[in-house]
Amino acid sequence: MALGKSQAVSAGRGVLYIAFAKVYFLIAGAAIEFGLARIVGAYLYGAYSVVAAWVSNINNVMVTGTIQAVSRQTTAAPERAGDVKAAGIRMHLVVGLPLAVLYSALAPVWARLVHDPDKTGLFALSGGIVAAYAFYTVFVGSANGVRAFHKQAGLDITFATLRAGGILGAALVGLGVWGAVGAWVAAAGAILAIAAVWVGPPRSLREGDVRPMATYLGGVALYLILVNLLMSVDQLLLKRLSTEWFQAHPGLLAAGKDASDMADQQVGFYRAVQNLARLPYQLLIAVTFVVFPLISRATFENDHDKTRRYIRTTLRYSLIFSALMGAVLAAKPTALMLVPYGAEYAVGGPALAALALGNVAFAVFTIAGTILNSAGRTREAVLVAFLTLGLSTAALWLGIPGAVPGAGMLLTCGAATAGAMAVGAVVSGWVLWRRFGAFVPALTVVRVGLATIAAAAVGRLLPDAGRIVTLGEAPACAAAFLVVLVATGELGRADVAAIRGGLRRDS
Repeated sequence: MALGKSQAVSAGRGVLYIAFAKVYFLIAGAAIEFGLARIVGAYLYGAYSVVAAWVSNINNVMVTGTIQAVSRQTTAAPERAGDVKAAGIRMHLVVGLPLAVLYSALAPVWARLVHDPDKTGLFALSGGIVAAYAFYTVFVGSANGVRAFHKQAGLDITFATLRAGGILGAALVGLGVWGAVGAWVAAAGAILAIAAVWVGPPRSLREGDVRPMATYLGGVALYLILVNLLMSVDQLLLKRLSTEWFQAHPGLLAAGKDASDMADQQVGFYRAVQNLARLPYQLLIAVTFVVFPLISRATFENDHDKTRRYIRTTLRYSLIFSALMGAVLAAKPTALMLVPYGAEYAVGGPALAALALGNVAFAVFTIAGTILNSAGRTREAVLVAFLTLGLSTAALWLGIPGAVPGAGMLLTCGAATAGAMAVGAVVSGWVLWRRFGAFVPALTVVRVGLATIAAAAVGRLLPDAGRIVTLGEAPACAAAFLVVLVATGELGRADVAAIRGGLRRDS
């Protein structure tokens, strides 16, 4: 059963709106990361990164879980969008708000786990972000569920602007890490107020049934916790284990710095690597927001052919475009680190090559998990995520203590994480194939692999000759990737026509 024209146009517009917003969000986020790294230096940037990574483990679960829960219930009955919204707000009066309070109350525990009691107050302050996001994402999920993608995109853009302006402004006036985290809390509160006005509050908070949403959120929460830990466990273990390394080697401490400060510096270097390496994953988040309601609708209608078609098409294009970005990053890793961060962070170049390719696998893994969750296959998604996180944690725990701080330790983190992500992508693919009879075509994987090798070869042949030259060489690596895909028949006129058809407006 083919998609109707209006559905194709709606989906195409949705991808366009959200993709633009995500690109803007990425630019604003990059401004924060690049700006902070230069304004405050690697030590304080690492301190901010530890807090940001920790709160994100809770915050991202709340964000993604709530958006999907509200979107799923709204998609099932769009005419009841207001009631679903009211139920979502009531849900977080007993889930999100108490969780934020508990997170702040346990700040001393989080600080002890990373061997840094001085960060207790920062962890407590960051709980305000969790509280504001819990309610904000109810409105985002409602917009997503009724396919008001322009509103969802607008909120993303507005929040990105508020957050970037506040954090960088605080850093520039000398407020340090406390000012940066406080500005983040303020931006989260402001976007909540804006979302309530623009998307619209429910007519009555008493309407709607909380149980279906809470049940779904509870079902996907474990999966989301595992995925977010997979994104941050390398950074968190690097902080803890490198602190222990410096405690065991006091003679290598820099003047005026203790073991915790030195570990913050390692985290600052690695955070810079992560920011670039995650571009393939971050740019494809738009796909998950659009494909979630589409897969949900197809499974509600029990349309197996449509579900398989969504899976094959989504994952094929996701692999191609994420691998294109990953291949460019892996082709000139050290030179690309110098462009936004400067010479201080060049030590992360080898780690970037490994982690960028790992995040290609992570993009596929994440989209596969979204498909499983939207089709009600949460148990399989949880098991795959648990396996992937376990492999990553074990590899990091065994590898970091044996590495020397600097390029070696950063590469150990990147390679261990990338290897686990690759396994996760393969296993999630096997699950999708078993359940739905669809995954990325095998020939696509082979052709993308050859294209990645070609891009890396071009990158190695081109000289490292400064930032401007590097920015000019990156398109050459991308061109080599695309030439191989065209030459092998992976990309052709049919793909161009399909993309144009999906994005064409009604005339």
